[in-house]
Amino acid sequence: MPKRKKHQKRPVSNNRFGDPRRRSFADKVVDSPYWPAMFAVNEGEARGDVKAALGIIQRTSGQLDKEQFWHPSRVERLEQLSLLAALIPRWAHSRWILAQALQGTHPRNKWRMAKAINLALDVRGGPHPDRDREDDRIQILDRDWVYRQTFLYDLGGLEAFLRHDASGDLIAGADRIWEWVRAPMRGVRLLGRDPRHLLWEDPATGERLTTINIGAGLLVDDGECVIGRIVPIDDGLMFETAPLRVPEEVAYAVADEPERWIDALRDASERPESEPGEIWTHRGLRDYGLLTDIPYGLVDLAMDAGLHAFRHPDDEPADLDELFDHPADYPACLAAWLVRPATVKALRGGAPLEGLAALGGFAEFVHEPAASLIHDLVDRHQEAA
Repeated sequence: MPKRKKHQKRPVSNNRFGDPRRRSFADKVVDSPYWPAMFAVNEGEARGDVKAALGIIQRTSGQLDKEQFWHPSRVERLEQLSLLAALIPRWAHSRWILAQALQGTHPRNKWRMAKAINLALDVRGGPHPDRDREDDRIQILDRDWVYRQTFLYDLGGLEAFLRHDASGDLIAGADRIWEWVRAPMRGVRLLGRDPRHLLWEDPATGERLTTINIGAGLLVDDGECVIGRIVPIDDGLMFETAPLRVPEEVAYAVADEPERWIDALRDASERPESEPGEIWTHRGLRDYGLLTDIPYGLVDLAMDAGLHAFRHPDDEPADLDELFDHPADYPACLAAWLVRPATVKALRGGAPLEGLAALGGFAEFVHEPAASLIHDLVDRHQEAA
């Protein structure tokens, strides 16, 4: 009888990160100002203290051998809150709370993170064949729509943050945030749009719903379906983050049984006839914007179009039809560009005279804080004149 080959154990790394570059970065973080700074920023945000949180980030940036530690989306979010201050709508403060809750750094969230990661992997059809387990985990934590939904809502991450971490001041600045905690997943069909509103229909009941238009319909054509959580705000309804475009049968299944939305997504992804990328669960943290539902890559296109409007106010931009399937989507894109920190800073000195006429025409079609930014630019020009 042949001898069994002795199993050779794989060498075990002294660090949970297999990549030496990652291991080095992790070691440097623990021994750097970032380690205590990370918790200090978390605490500052939980108090609602934008100035303190942003100050710590600014003081520590660049102290880790020029490697990026603070996520750009987090820095941009805090800069928006700082620069726009009183102009920020209360629903954006609610979204700020969602972003904080999703960080999940408290030990009590360990089981939530593990379970949400497994659910997200399950919907994807299992681990990625070309990535190790740690890579899969990082990709999901940073980018996965299913992970975000399960962690915050189905597994109670948002409620736990509100009860145990968020200060009274932070919660007081939010827009009906306790009602967001219990918001069910919904499947709806997009019926139509205008610059300020999107009209949806529940396919199970025929109920029609109107949400504010901050770009949630940009990647959805009329008649197509999405799933997402529609939440109440002082001015009506909105999606708590950009919804997920899905095939009609998924939206119908979720509309009929909201609590089984993960099963509906899993079933759709397992069907042989499903087209790759048909359900776009893989996003980036920068696509869960504070003031917009538009992916930041498309906001850059809005910037180009907005600059064209500034420089050529009498022209009808020839490429708008190529950039936007529906002209009613353009104001939301322009608004997303206007509220970016770099734009806010650049426009503090005023806008070019030839662009004010074009920009002023959008004020009635965009939501706050973009509308106030436009009015302020026009008022400053008039006062200077």
